[in-house]
Amino acid sequence: MAERCAWRQSAEPSAPLRIAVVGAGPVGLSLALQLRQLGSDARLLVYDAQPDAAAALADPRVLALSEGSRQLLDSLAAWPRAAATAIRRIHVSQHAPGLASLPRVTLDAARTQLPALGYTVRYGELLGALQAAAAAAGVEVAYGHAVQVRPQDGGVLLLDAQGRPLEQPPCDLAVLAEGGAFHNQPRRDLHHDYGQTALIGRLRCERAHDGLAVERFTEHGPLALLPQGADYALVWCVAERQARDLLQLDPAAQLRALQALLPAVCGRAVELRLAASYPLGLNARLRAREGRVVQLGNAAQTLHPVAGQGLNLGLRDSAVLARALLGVPAARLDGALRRHDLARLPDRAALLGLTDLLARGFTWSQPGMPMLRAGALALLAGARPLRDALQRRMVFGWRM
Repeated sequence: MAERCAWRQSAEPSAPLRIAVVGAGPVGLSLALQLRQLGSDARLLVYDAQPDAAAALADPRVLALSEGSRQLLDSLAAWPRAAATAIRRIHVSQHAPGLASLPRVTLDAARTQLPALGYTVRYGELLGALQAAAAAAGVEVAYGHAVQVRPQDGGVLLLDAQGRPLEQPPCDLAVLAEGGAFHNQPRRDLHHDYGQTALIGRLRCERAHDGLAVERFTEHGPLALLPQGADYALVWCVAERQARDLLQLDPAAQLRALQALLPAVCGRAVELRLAASYPLGLNARLRAREGRVVQLGNAAQTLHPVAGQGLNLGLRDSAVLARALLGVPAARLDGALRRHDLARLPDRAALLGLTDLLARGFTWSQPGMPMLRAGALALLAGARPLRDALQRRMVFGWRM
């Protein structure tokens, strides 16, 4: 309540920034925690449309987080270590029955100085750890508020769902960290419907995964197996019509269809449980800022799940923004935000382009395309410097 009152005081030129974060998911909470950890004196309030802190904790989605994201969350005392499963190896290959020899690429944490290439963790477990860390750091979250923003007089006015002001005077900066799913978002600058559906579930194989993740490219879309506990978390991307057909099959027939696509490294699949499905698309802003409104995570870009980079990109967005805002008075805020835009451009552009290429490129059916894709994988498999550079970029992002 004290922070709310402070927001109503008239702002002096040297007064701390008044920052509103809209969205108390992983990206929004990580930004708030980093501002506190860095010693920012910003007057901060976080809003969320969920009715309370517990509303999203039962979310069963499995997230893929890079080692870079693990390091960030660990530094914020928000890493759910006991709930995470390490990804130590990644097997990348193509399903193309017409080719006699199919190359594969293996990324291995043992070839690096890293304990793991990444981790899987359930969304609810990660959010719970972030909520606990935020509460310990004194970050207040106002739940049950669907917030709208309106630029006004060098600041941003916050409005409730009925268009009534939530805070006066306008805050200096609003950070939007609520994005929603692709099919529920307004159309943005870069928009493409892949005509694919992601089937989400769990898969058990006879062979223990031992930290193995699999990225298998098929003619209908990529198939990802992520180690999660004793099983694999499954993201099976298929054409929309194929998804409808698969969901009508009995579990045994679904398992046989999946087994036909798996590489030998997985062994025999013994149990498949499909839990949900959702349409896939690219929906991104060319610029993740409009004046003093900054978009982070899914509010800025929704990516295809291939390579599992969406949340990792959002967490890097928040880390760079937190540093950019440190010690900046309102009078110099616009310049700091322009520098933030420039700093995030290489990482955002590289991942937008890479995920779009992977999502589309392995489904192109023109003559010779399977052979061309096999050649690209063979080149990556045989060029260790190129493979190591790609591996590092996927773990820590693209930087200037």
